[in-house]
Formats: sequence, C-alpha cells, structure tokens
Amino acid sequence: MNIGYLQETLSSITEVKPLGKTAEVNGVLCHIIGLVRYGDILRLAALQYDEGFAERAEAAEIAELNGLPEKPETNRERLRGDRSIDMTNIFHAVQTIRIGEKQFEINEMETSRCDWQNWQIPVLLSEFLKQGWNPAGIEYQSMDNLFLTFMRLPGDYDRIPDVGENPSVQLTFRREHIPHPVEQPLTLSVGADYPDRLCFQDKNTGEKHWVQINRVYLADMWEEMRQTFNDPRLAEQFSAAELAEHKGEFERRFAAICPQGMCFPVIEYECEEDLYLQFYSQEWLDNLPQSNSSCVGFIIKPDKKTGISGLPLKAALIEEPMPADRRVIDTELFSCSLPRQYEDVIL
Repeated sequence: MNIGYLQETLSSITEVKPLGKTAEVNGVLCHIIGLVRYGDILRLAALQYDEGFAERAEAAEIAELNGLPEKPETNRERLRGDRSIDMTNIFHAVQTIRIGEKQFEINEMETSRCDWQNWQIPVLLSEFLKQGWNPAGIEYQSMDNLFLTFMRLPGDYDRIPDVGENPSVQLTFRREHIPHPVEQPLTLSVGADYPDRLCFQDKNTGEKHWVQINRVYLADMWEEMRQTFNDPRLAEQFSAAELAEHKGEFERRFAAICPQGMCFPVIEYECEEDLYLQFYSQEWLDNLPQSNSSCVGFIIKPDKKTGISGLPLKAALIEEPMPADRRVIDTELFSCSLPRQYEDVIL
C-alpha cells in the first residue's frame, strides 16, 4: 500500500448517497449503506452480519491458536458442511431493489469480507460517514465479522438518481433450491423393478416426502461422448484438427475421473414437483476426498418425459465410476433440494 493507491481509491468514488437502513433476514443482520457512483457505474453498497458465522469463526481461530489437531474430513462431512464456517449471504438471492419510487433489477453483485488491509473499504465507509451515514444497528459489530456487498444497478449514470431524502428500500428475492439432509441408505439393483414409492424424511424439518424410482442403469459416458464428437453439427463449427484436439483434451481429463470401461449409475425417478434428489454411494460418502484437478459436469435427461405415476421424470447421476457388470449398488439418498424464497423486505 502507498499514498498513490490511497489517492486513486479516493478519486474513483464520484458520488455517494447514504441510506442507512437495517433489517434482520433469516437471522442475518442486513444494512443498506447507500448508493455509490464510480464514474457512470452505480452500485448499492450493503453490509451483512451473521452471528452464527462470527461464533464459528471465533471457535476456529481459537482452535488454530491452540494447535488442536484436525481430523481429516470425509466426503459426507464436507457435503454436510460439518466444519464449514461460511456466512449466510442473504443478498445473493436479491432479484429487485426498489428505492423510493425507482425499481432496479439486480443481475450483478460481489460480496467480500471486510478487511482493513483493503483500503477501499475504510475509504468508502469514511465517504459515507462524511455525508451523514447513520450505521444504526450495525455500528458496534466487529469489522472482521462484517461482509460488504456491492449490487450494480443497470444503466449508465452521470449522477445518482433522485430517490428523495429518506426513501424506503424494498428487497425482493428470487426463488432458489436449497439442499436438505436426508441420509437414507438404499440398496439399488440395476435393471430391477421398483413398484412401490419410497418415503423419506427431511432431517432438518422432519417433513416427510416420497420418491418413485422408475429405473436404475449404468451409463457409459465414454460412448455418450463419442456420439457427441461424431455429431455432424460439430464438423460445421470446428475443423478436423480442432475437433481432434478437443476430443483428446476431454479424454485426457475424463480418464482421471472415469477410466474407459467404467460407467456412472443413473437413477430415474418421480417425486414432488419442486423436489430434486441427490444420491451418492455409501462407500464414497465415508471415504476421504481424493485430490483430483479434473472436473467434468454432466446433465442427464430421461428418455421419457413422464414416469409410471404420470409425473415428470427426473434423473440423478452418481459421478462415481463402477464396472459395467455391476448389478447391486449400496447407495444413499443423501439430500433433497427444496425451493426457498425469502419474503419481501422493506427497510
């Protein structure tokens, strides 16, 4: 850091308008600082304080200072977030913001932990304080436990819009799917019939749900990719040399995930409309994560649109290589994803 950087940081802030609005959303303290203009770019600046995060972060810091040994984390523990100290970011689900009579769609934002070593943060807060910002409700929280969010407002601006002296601020949120733990062991047989519905319970809420398994099969992803690379439409977009290069790169990366001759299990199922299920093998869940830099994502769609119950058919892929002659899979219905949408917040 140097004085030149401080000067540059100060000069980048063209104009600010404090708002100073605080509300609690799902246990997280949310504070709208105000509007800040950087040239023709307008952003809404906000702070979040998650008390649960602060407690977990303090406990982790104490454990580190005391040199307490940390047991390796299994895949199950990692997926459950047993040792996670991540904060709950309420603002990431914001869809629209209404300030006074003006409404803005939010499509771009960034959130970072407040750090006094990042001069942009104290400089910005100082500018707001000089303009009369009142941080009521959040003024006595430790800066290390605050998170700063910038939400870009669409359009180009030569000045901050007139929103009145003390406008209300309304946040509306988009719907998102949140995983809920289930952890119900299942023994699945490839090619078997599943005439009965299976009931399972959300471990967080105790709410009961059901799933109707239609089919369990082993997908040869190598064959799927061969068909993809042989698609004539690709030849219209890439030269033969480019296609060969892309194919070779895919095979190199995918071989580290699923060797040739191995398959991924696929479970086709029906369930409630807004419910999605995640399955893993029990062996993988109880093992330690394997360090592997390769990552390939797949989207599996059922051949049929509806299942035996007449409901939309869904598919879940277990990204764990298994022999093509595998017939019994000790798996686990690990979690179900349910929709969540916060109520509108008026500050």
